[in-house]
Amino acid sequence: MLIHFVYERTLQLFILTLLGVNLVYAQQNESDNPFIGGSITIIDLVAENPSEYIEQQQGNSQIFEKLGTSLAGVCTAVSGNDFPGEMRVYALFTSLADAFGMWDTMLTDEEIVDLQKDFNSSRKLIGNQTLQIVKGLEGEIFEDPYGIRILNVNPSNPAAYLQAVINLEEAFHANGFDRIQFDVHRPIASGDIGYYTVIAIAPSLRMLGEAFAALTSEAWARDAYSLVTASRSSPVSDKAYRCQPLYTAE
Repeated sequence: MLIHFVYERTLQLFILTLLGVNLVYAQQNESDNPFIGGSITIIDLVAENPSEYIEQQQGNSQIFEKLGTSLAGVCTAVSGNDFPGEMRVYALFTSLADAFGMWDTMLTDEEIVDLQKDFNSSRKLIGNQTLQIVKGLEGEIFEDPYGIRILNVNPSNPAAYLQAVINLEEAFHANGFDRIQFDVHRPIASGDIGYYTVIAIAPSLRMLGEAFAALTSEAWARDAYSLVTASRSSPVSDKAYRCQPLYTAE
């Protein structure tokens, strides 16, 4: 009985902490940003020919419109990938409900079901993810191909970790990397990938490399980054991608 009470109390405190982290960030950034509290859906796949797959997806704007997404694109893994041709298609929504609604539409809409069948010969699906946006999309929305690094992490102190990521982004902006962004998302029904998914975004893979090189070569970056690593263990996974925007809602 006592163990059950302690478990329930621990779970309540965990939920309150999580809600507090998101609430504090939302209050600090209220709200010109419609995506805070929104969601990203991800379809992970392996394509035989990534370039051809991207070309095919570029002709499917009516599908993204039907899914109700605000932004969509496709990313090709360039480092840390588990398979050659590893890719992911992403879609952004202003609510978690709309993101889950997308999965329903993909299963029931005849046009989308038929399109998925057409792709079966040229790509293999690996899995799906749904992520709730905790921090992100405050800055530039890139219209050209851009670079990202994705880390899945388990912070020992989620509130301290989130603040450390915010401080690191501010340090980059104050030292000449004003186009670098750090987004933080919380996986929802996405398997065992960690407590937070953190995405570093840059206009190019080269600039992304320059930014992460600064973490060891520049004192300002080392100091800010030390607070990030102090509040988390080693990443669960760490990958880099080249991303291509595909769709923006009117």
